[in-house]
Amino acid sequence: MSIPVTVISGFLGAGKTTLINQVLKGSDLKPNEVVIIENEFGEKGIDHELLIHSKENIFQMNGGCICCSLRTDLMSALTSILDVFVETGNPIKQVIIESSGVSDPQPIIQTLVSAPKISSHFYLDSVLVVVDNENFENSLVYPEVMKQIAMADRIFISEKNEMKVSRQLIEKIESMNPLTDFYPFALDDSAEMLASNVLNNGLFRKEANFSKSEDSHHHHHHEFQSLYLEGDRPIKKSLLENWLSGLMMNYQENIYRMKGFVLIDDQDFQIEIQSVNQLLNFNMTTRIPQGKVNELIIIGKNLDKAYLESSFKKIQDKSRE
Repeated sequence: MSIPVTVISGFLGAGKTTLINQVLKGSDLKPNEVVIIENEFGEKGIDHELLIHSKENIFQMNGGCICCSLRTDLMSALTSILDVFVETGNPIKQVIIESSGVSDPQPIIQTLVSAPKISSHFYLDSVLVVVDNENFENSLVYPEVMKQIAMADRIFISEKNEMKVSRQLIEKIESMNPLTDFYPFALDDSAEMLASNVLNNGLFRKEANFSKSEDSHHHHHHEFQSLYLEGDRPIKKSLLENWLSGLMMNYQENIYRMKGFVLIDDQDFQIEIQSVNQLLNFNMTTRIPQGKVNELIIIGKNLDKAYLESSFKKIQDKSRE
């Protein structure tokens, strides 16, 4: 059994709960097949009245939906959810994690990706971030919001007060995270359509769209950047590993996310590189290079563009020796 997990983040008041409520209405899933995990209970929660307090801080909700507070450790929460459903025999087909408005989603992602006990039963399907079309600029003073944007596979833009999403807003977000795509939504949107764009899209493992990333982008808040690296030469595995280890050591928490494909010099297919904070993963693929042999997107702050570009070129040049 491997259960998809969708992480939904966004600043306070952006519309996370509104989106989740619409998804619950529009999904084909039965109430007892969906688990909702909340980072913290806000003043306005999911549209059910909490009725039954079960063990390990798991709550049975009026419609049959489960809600679990992330005040406790996420691993314990997910393990407890499995225990409850093993006892009851009810199938779980979807987990949705609503993280708090001022939280960094990186620890949640790391737990889902790296903890063996968790990753054998759950997999990270998508990281979604909800932003408020009207107040997005003001929220950027919070570093956590910057990290939410960096982690996003898809950004849902809440259209409030009949304000349509501007091209300027989309370009600003793309400059911060060229890996993401966008979905504007309003209160009167089809619940079924929203559900289909939230659940089971496999966006976390979706190939990056490098066409949007041919240049380094710099954002004026906290020196936030996204940087695109490319190359035409296969790389020796040892040189690549040493280069990546050096990046992790030198930049540490300043590299929020990295994603891309690299061709190892004795392989026919590219490997996928994916990093969240200090967690680095390599995945074998059957992807044959199309155009550039090596393409990486690095998202973080205080990145040395000249050094990263030259060092990436250097390991490609040395691989020819």
